[in-house]
Amino acid sequence: MISYISGKILKYRSTGKVNYIDILLSSGIGYRVFVTSQFSINTKQSEIALYTSFQVKEDSNSLYGFNTEEERDFFEELLNVSGIGPKLALSILSTYSMNRVKEIVLKGDAKLLSECPGLGIKGAQKVILELRGRIDFEQEKESGVDIKIKELKEVLRTLGFKGEELKDAVDRGKSLLKKDDMDIEILIKKVLQN
Repeated sequence: MISYISGKILKYRSTGKVNYIDILLSSGIGYRVFVTSQFSINTKQSEIALYTSFQVKEDSNSLYGFNTEEERDFFEELLNVSGIGPKLALSILSTYSMNRVKEIVLKGDAKLLSECPGLGIKGAQKVILELRGRIDFEQEKESGVDIKIKELKEVLRTLGFKGEELKDAVDRGKSLLKKDDMDIEILIKKVLQN
């Protein structure tokens, strides 16, 4: 399995539908790595390093490249959805960023997700159904403190806090949570009392 590749850029092609980089390794071997249409590359750079997913099919072996390990892992999560192959997974990540796809899945917006070329409404529903639990679980791994701070920020913004006032209130919330773990409602009340 090829999970990371770095080398000299021989060619970069971005036509919207098919995007790839030809990379020459120091060993003299060259690889074509398919990337999303959102993949950004500085045309002046001569070297590149990518996290890759190596996909073997009956008729081809292909490498798919990503800027981060997290993006590569999410691409592979998409491949675990029945009926989603590498080209369709790449199409999804070309239409929306990884974080946007996660948001769409959590909201259950099949109509918006179906705008990805080649997916359709039934495919979008399947992606949402099969990924939703995994993404929810991922978010649960995010610490309870981080989640409470995000909620606190949203409430404070709704109440009109902004700039330094918002920053100070969020800092108070963080220090309160360090001393004592509390429900979000109690945290909001204590921050507003100070």
